[in-house]
Amino acid sequence: MVFQQGALFEWLTVAQNVDFGLRMKGADPTETAKKVDEWLEIVGLAGFGDTPTYQLSGGMQQRIALARCLINDPDLILMDEPLGALDALTREKMQSLVLKIWKETGKTIMIITHSVEEALMLGERLFVMAPRPGRLHKEYRLPFAEMGLTQDPRDIKKTQHFSETREEILSMIWDMEEEIMGGGSL
Repeated sequence: MVFQQGALFEWLTVAQNVDFGLRMKGADPTETAKKVDEWLEIVGLAGFGDTPTYQLSGGMQQRIALARCLINDPDLILMDEPLGALDALTREKMQSLVLKIWKETGKTIMIITHSVEEALMLGERLFVMAPRPGRLHKEYRLPFAEMGLTQDPRDIKKTQHFSETREEILSMIWDMEEEIMGGGSL
């Protein structure tokens, strides 16, 4: 699992955070060190292994959290608002990294997000949830994540299909919120 705020151990170094799960399983330290170096390279943090975690930016900490998850070779990765606290540029870079890791590892990644644009860009299947009671309102099958592996995400976001789908979902969410809030004007 990759949490919204990383849930890192700030008193540990980057490498110690990444290899935490393997150490808890009693994995061979020599093999673990190699895997840590590999994953730090994949997430763009090669050379930061000895750095205290608290010294790094939010984007770097999220990459550590992602590496810490992936080093354990899970079949399923749950990401709970993993990019919500990042600035716009770092968020776009992290979206590209998630797409790259998805393609290279073949892992199933479930992302919970309130960002419609992020959900469109990263999801093959997108589920719009209805509030009170929480239930599935609509499902979409999307081409944008696959497109993002070979095309610039900014170009994809400019396409008519992306824009129309984003607006459809935003309108749907707006209408659901209006219904809950009573639809009154301010």
